[in-house]
Amino acid sequence: MTYRRALGIAGVLVAAGVVLVVGEIAAARGRTYLVDGPFTLERTVGMPAAGAPPLELRVLGDSTAAGVGTDRARDALPSLLAERVARRTGRAVHVVGHGRSGARTGDLAEGQIPRADDADVVVIVIGSNDVIHATDPWRMRRHTIEMLDEATANGAPVVLGGIPRFYGIGALAEPLRSIVDGYAAVLRDVQSDVAAEHAQVTFVDIAALASPRFLGVPESMASDEFPPSTVGYGFWADALAPAVVAAAGRAGDVDT
Repeated sequence: MTYRRALGIAGVLVAAGVVLVVGEIAAARGRTYLVDGPFTLERTVGMPAAGAPPLELRVLGDSTAAGVGTDRARDALPSLLAERVARRTGRAVHVVGHGRSGARTGDLAEGQIPRADDADVVVIVIGSNDVIHATDPWRMRRHTIEMLDEATANGAPVVLGGIPRFYGIGALAEPLRSIVDGYAAVLRDVQSDVAAEHAQVTFVDIAALASPRFLGVPESMASDEFPPSTVGYGFWADALAPAVVAAAGRAGDVDT
C-alpha cells in the first residue's frame, strides 16, 4: 500500500468517525430526559440524640443532587445519604437538597452555596454537565476554586463528590460515550487537585468507589439512561457517607 493511499484511507476513516460522532451528539440531544421531580428535598431522618440538635446537612449540585431519576424525596441522593450518616452516627440528620438540573460548577457560587450557610456539613456533587458541555480544564479549575472558596467561607467542612464514570450511560452511544468518559477523567483530576488545596474539603472519588458497582446492574440507571436510579444513588451514598461522617467529626458535630 502506497503512502498516499494509506493517507487517503486514514482521512476517510477520520471523516467517517467525525460524522458518526456528530450524529451521535445530535441523537443524544434529541432524546427526552427526565426533569426535576415535583418534590421538596428536605427531610429529618434518624432518632435525635438527647440534647443534641440534628446534624445540618446540605447537598448541592446538578440533577443528581436534585433527585432526578427518582419519584420520591426519600429515594433521592440527599435522603439516602442522610440515612446512612444517621445510622453511622446515631444522630438525627436534617438534610436539604438544593441541586438543580443542568447546573455546572460555575453556577454554584452564586446560585446554591448562599442557601447552605446554616450547614454543619456541605456535600457538593457537580461536574457532569461541565463534561457534557466541554468546559475546558483551565475554566474548570477556576470555577472549582471559586466554588470551594465560597462553600468553605462559613467554616463548614465540604465533601466534594467527583465526576462519575460515563461508561454505563445508555443515553450516549459509542464511540461518543468513551470520548465523554475520557474527558470526564480530565475534569475529575482538576476537581481532585483543587480539593487537595483546601484543608476543609474532602474529595470523594465516585468514579472509583461507586461507578464500578453499576456494571451489570441495569436497574441502577433511571429510565432515560442518564442519571442514576434509587439503586444507583444508593451506591453513591455508600461512597459519600464515610467522608461526611468524618467531616462532621472534625467539625465537632458528631463522635466518630
